[in-house]
Amino acid sequence: MEFVRMSKKGQLVIPASIRKMLKLRLGDKFIAYGKEDYIVFKKIELPSLRKEFEEIAALTTKIAVEKGITEEDVGEEIKKYRKEKRKAAK
Repeated sequence: MEFVRMSKKGQLVIPASIRKMLKLRLGDKFIAYGKEDYIVFKKIELPSLRKEFEEIAALTTKIAVEKGITEEDVGEEIKKYRKEKRKAAK
């Protein structure tokens, strides 16, 4: 485990040891997901982007069905989030 620090521009540098271990190269693309106090980056290949999206969508749908979350519930949460964001911006 290594520590990284965010730059003024919001950039994070992946430590060289991790870049080497994962064989990361200049121009590699990632999906970034953040929740609460963590961030996850997943390296993607452009031809597999659609497949990655479909897998994430299927997993999300499965979880929503298992928890009884409806499209209406999601819409309400989006409205609440936007309202809170507008309040915070004032």
